[in-house]
Amino acid sequence: MTRTLPDPVRAVRRWGGDPLAPFLLLAVGALAAAAYGNVLTWAMVGGLAGYTLSGSV
Repeated sequence: MTRTLPDPVRAVRRWGGDPLAPFLLLAVGALAAAAYGNVLTWAMVGGLAGYTLSGSV
């Protein structure tokens, strides 16, 4: 017996298997990082400082 998937699941699988999908996701991520670069920088610095001060290093 063959199990068929619902149409939305097929569409997501088809889109996820497209070679262009990772490029599009990285491009969107790069644009978001550029727009919020200062916030991301301070978040990383704060996270690394907290990691260092916690004695994990």
